[in-house]
Amino acid sequence: MRKFIILIICSLVLTSCNLFEETGVDFEIKNNTDRTLNKVQIKTTDGSKTSVFNKVEPGKSVSGFLKMDNDKNDGSYILEFERGNEEKEKFMNEYFSNGTAMSHIIIFEVEADTVYFSTEHYY
Repeated sequence: MRKFIILIICSLVLTSCNLFEETGVDFEIKNNTDRTLNKVQIKTTDGSKTSVFNKVEPGKSVSGFLKMDNDKNDGSYILEFERGNEEKEKFMNEYFSNGTAMSHIIIFEVEADTVYFSTEHYY
């Protein structure tokens, strides 16, 4: 009986870590250009709460957590920004399924003429 109780306690401890996690994904946006990025936004195609940064200075980065509580379908992540005072640029990449991120961290690296995208996993 004692072993059974210990087994139940261990099971609860191991599964409780996932009970308190929010639905979403960590992100980082790196500005590898010599120009300021303005009105930087990251969101999903399925209507997540948008994370907004007024500006990201050259050589700097910003990070945060993109909540995906409203995302129930499949979709992609969207990065929007303006280089200086030019037109808005929009990049879509990475995939999530049924409102669940496929990665733990998504990383956007903004270069002078393109945006690189990568992911990281905790395991």
